[in-house]
Amino acid sequence: MTTTLSGLWEGYFTLGQGLLKMVGEIHGVQVSDDDVEEIRQAMLTMPAHPDVEPGLTKLKNPGFRLVTLTNSPANPGGQSPLEHSDLAPFFERQFTVETVRAYKPAPQVYHLVAQELAVPPSTCFMVACHVWDTVGAQSAGYTAGLITRPGNAPLPIASLPQPNLVAPDLPGLADQLIRRWRS
Repeated sequence: MTTTLSGLWEGYFTLGQGLLKMVGEIHGVQVSDDDVEEIRQAMLTMPAHPDVEPGLTKLKNPGFRLVTLTNSPANPGGQSPLEHSDLAPFFERQFTVETVRAYKPAPQVYHLVAQELAVPPSTCFMVACHVWDTVGAQSAGYTAGLITRPGNAPLPIASLPQPNLVAPDLPGLADQLIRRWRS
């Protein structure tokens, strides 16, 4: 967010590597190039939460259009994390903030998706595990749902947009969204 607010750009993994080394220096821990590569590989190959595939299935079956929007870069020549976890077939498209060279929650990131899909932002629904992502999406005209996995909760500030739906996992959020969509 600092680079975006400053009008600067640097790639996600370069920022992550710099932050890892900075935190290492702060705590007196030597961070080697091998450490950096190990973490990079772990990020590219992380498994999905167990609730994700059942939740995506619940959303795909009634015909919701599913796309992703990530702060992570595209992985040309290699498997994306979605491909690695066998979730890529659920999604029509995979969007990355690299296209607009700004990180979420910058409004232009969310506008990119609506423009590329040729739909109004009001028809887009962001599903996220981060309040900053739901606030960003809602500020850009989307509706949003928050998944409250352990350690996560809505931000109860009346002047900020609150998630339209809240659930502890993706299947629960999918059930709520389907009920709302059908009514």
